[in-house]
Amino acid sequence: MKFAHIADAHLGREQFQQPFRYRDYLNAFRQAIEKSIDERVDFILLAGDLFHVSKPSPKAIRDAVEILNLAKRKNIPVFAIEGNHDKTIRETSIYDLLEHLGLIYTIGIKKTPRESEFQKSVKKGNLYLVYGVFGDIEIYGLRHNNRWQLIKNGRSILKSIFRGGSNSVLMLHQAIDYLAEGTPYKDAFDLKLSEIPEGFRYYALGHIHMKKELRREESGLSGDIIYPGSLERTEIREASHRITYDRRISVKKLEENIKGFYVVEDFEPRFVEIETRPFYNVLIKGKSKIELRNKISDIREYVERDSIVLITLEGVVKGGVHVSEFYDLLKDWDLSYYNFNNRVSSEVVGIDPTKTVDELLNEILSDFERDLFLQLANDPRKFSEELDNFIDWLMDVYKHPKSSREAQVIEEEHKEVQKEDKPKLKGPKAKTIDAWLGMR
Repeated sequence: MKFAHIADAHLGREQFQQPFRYRDYLNAFRQAIEKSIDERVDFILLAGDLFHVSKPSPKAIRDAVEILNLAKRKNIPVFAIEGNHDKTIRETSIYDLLEHLGLIYTIGIKKTPRESEFQKSVKKGNLYLVYGVFGDIEIYGLRHNNRWQLIKNGRSILKSIFRGGSNSVLMLHQAIDYLAEGTPYKDAFDLKLSEIPEGFRYYALGHIHMKKELRREESGLSGDIIYPGSLERTEIREASHRITYDRRISVKKLEENIKGFYVVEDFEPRFVEIETRPFYNVLIKGKSKIELRNKISDIREYVERDSIVLITLEGVVKGGVHVSEFYDLLKDWDLSYYNFNNRVSSEVVGIDPTKTVDELLNEILSDFERDLFLQLANDPRKFSEELDNFIDWLMDVYKHPKSSREAQVIEEEHKEVQKEDKPKLKGPKAKTIDAWLGMR
């Protein structure tokens, strides 16, 4: 007996608002299904979040149907549960359409029983527990639920619903506290390890986007608890590489963040890696703009083409920095996507208490800025009385600038005035084609 355990495909996502990321997520799912077929698995488990939103686009549905058909044509049944991104407030979801097309078999609590070659049902009060079957293997599961839905009066609802057997699998889309370390679910877990039902030979989990394994010897349960992680990288914590540049460059490939799924043979899991776009998490520290620019240029040889690069800038720089000052450095690197995170703070300017105001102004300001400051440093109540004198001074400066810097400022302001004086073309103010046509 051999099966594939896949989770968190998030089809339809355009990460960073980039269309190429839609294709990346789709390609990752295609690889997982194709490799499962190549492994000659008997069946496939989809442990939630097949789609990124509960109402996926027609394109995302079409692409999912095409890929799932690969397994159907090989007579490989696919058992699935809804993740938090798939489920709706109603009983139905996009999974019902896929099931109607014969592409998946959903399992969990249902209002009506389902009986087929690969599905059986057990009555639970007014509802039915639908589970999957393949030969003598039973596959149980439940769609994502919040902790307040899973724990009532301190008792685990899951333990009252499920009873494991020697050849049974439990599939859940939940975060377990013991395995949530280093993930966004560290303080927002759904279940404690002690609240997991016992007796199953394999626990197929989804929801945590990093590969996690808890072997039966460590947990005390009858089977391994396994998270394959997401098929694509969904955030910076899942980066494939980390580059740190302070005094020297440190480059590390993050093996713990490899992407893929599990092939499980006779309940022994084996991770299967898939190819994904390189994703770099870069931290650069510096004390000046020039140092930061030079260090950004230095890392180029360590970054692959067509990759994603997210750069965090850190340090204390006089006047601070703006990330727009660094975009030009990466334009010819042939990257698929890049962006900056600015953590640079401005240098604190110390004031020598022994110096006079004139001495401090001479150090900090240009001649023009100093004169302007002194002109405006009057009692506000008397400023209106001195307004004519201020305007006469300002006009005199414009006519007879004392320095090249003053002349440059005047020239730039003159150009701006000329721009404002140019006649503006009249046209439709509408931002959409439909709105524009409505004005015709």
